[in-house]
Amino acid sequence: MRLARTGARHPALSHPALRLAPVAVSVAVLAAGCHVPGTSSSAGVSGDTQITVAVVPGLDTAPLQVALKDNLFEQAGLQVTVRDYPSLTAEFQALTGGQAQIAAGDYTGFFYQQATGRASLRLIADGYDAASNSVAILTLPSSGITTPQQLAGRPGGVATPPAQLAPYSRAVPYNIQTLAAEEVLQNDGVSPSSVTWTQMQPQDMIGALKSGQVAAILVSEPYILEAEKQLGAVEVMDASSGVTSGLPMSGYFSQASYAHANPSVVRAFARALDQAQSDCAQRGPVQMALSGLAGLQPGDASLVTLGTYPTSLNVGQVQRLASLMYDSGMISNQVSVGSLTSG
Repeated sequence: MRLARTGARHPALSHPALRLAPVAVSVAVLAAGCHVPGTSSSAGVSGDTQITVAVVPGLDTAPLQVALKDNLFEQAGLQVTVRDYPSLTAEFQALTGGQAQIAAGDYTGFFYQQATGRASLRLIADGYDAASNSVAILTLPSSGITTPQQLAGRPGGVATPPAQLAPYSRAVPYNIQTLAAEEVLQNDGVSPSSVTWTQMQPQDMIGALKSGQVAAILVSEPYILEAEKQLGAVEVMDASSGVTSGLPMSGYFSQASYAHANPSVVRAFARALDQAQSDCAQRGPVQMALSGLAGLQPGDASLVTLGTYPTSLNVGQVQRLASLMYDSGMISNQVSVGSLTSG
């Protein structure tokens, strides 16, 4: 629950549906580790075992760092390098250009590429799923906006992360955040077309809200917490509720040709990642890691609301997202998630 609903922020650890997980931080922090030795084995792995994983650093790819520090990939017979990129577009170019074998990021961008024939992809693993209040629309307490209906027609509109792989269109959502928000708005009886979406980098949104450049901001953590702390921002709408509750947000993809040529390598990577995501359920090391994120103070780590790191790929859940994309007009060809996980 948020300030707008309750008058006080509840620590994430007190909510049974939420789990804290580490973020991409320094080796010193992650050296504390959260891995319990398992039974990973490199037996049966054949092919090119050197993998570069392209990421835009963030909460969703934190388990990669845990897997590296706990040698889970090594135990699986793999040599994994994680390379940071500034955008999903740069990531995708690295994947299709052969500089990376696996890329992680916003499902909507990768599914758009698949649906439009710009790439032939394989879904390797589910990376990060939304939890209640992990994606939200916030505004200033003095804005007079207290309901989603009042977002319609507001000057400046709602700041939202910029379009990446999919081209921008006013008629349809163009990333995972706007897709989730528009679905919830529709459920609340608000036409998404009545809301002006203003593309903006997340790190610029708090300043834009403070100055009145925009009426509200659509953000995820740690920007939710920072907006609440700096501006006393209040929640207008939880974008990860109802039809979008538990919505898969990001995943790990390879080109289909790579997965076909290296099936045992792909399976070994997925198993090691699943183990890391399971290990991240331990809370002590996680809170230490969170304190290194975006200037968060140690006392704030327990207040950050995060989604979950799935320990297996649920095809039906991810298909739910692909179907929402199709129904919203974000893609004109349906994506069969099942077909992206085989062959």
